[in-house]
Amino acid sequence: MALDSMRLAIGQGIVSMLQGIQNPSTSQPLYQYVKLGSVFDPSPYSGLWADVTFFQARSGPAGSGGSMIGWRVQDEPTFMITTGVQYDTDSTAAMESILTAMDVLMPMLHSHYQIPSPDNPAQPIASVYSLLEDQVDKGRPVRYPNGKVYYLWFTYASVKQQYNVQLQ
Repeated sequence: MALDSMRLAIGQGIVSMLQGIQNPSTSQPLYQYVKLGSVFDPSPYSGLWADVTFFQARSGPAGSGGSMIGWRVQDEPTFMITTGVQYDTDSTAAMESILTAMDVLMPMLHSHYQIPSPDNPAQPIASVYSLLEDQVDKGRPVRYPNGKVYYLWFTYASVKQQYNVQLQ
């Protein structure tokens, strides 16, 4: 069976993982809202929100396709996870929320080597074998077009997958 690139499923699976994270202090969802793609107007959300966007990738041959006539492909897409919270009304509470997100999300990323399938979370996405935080994570306050200031924390999930392709 040939496997295909699963970048869309990976992005959707990361969103699903984030939606399922609980804040250990409150037993409530960590994020009020999570989406694939950028959040351009976070004003409806009083708590933490997150978006997942494609950042970069590297792809190339990983050797023979085995019994298939083809190649095994090594694909390493990296997705940026942006966590945000309103900052200008109470910067201390906002920073506490962001630091809590860091304390919960970073170990979660490092403890998962598989991503749940968005169609069936009980099953992992085929071909994915690694999920790591790969870049330096950063944070900063940003003024949005709605006039409010949000604190944004950026972290990067590097995903490694392998799949077979038929040579044409």
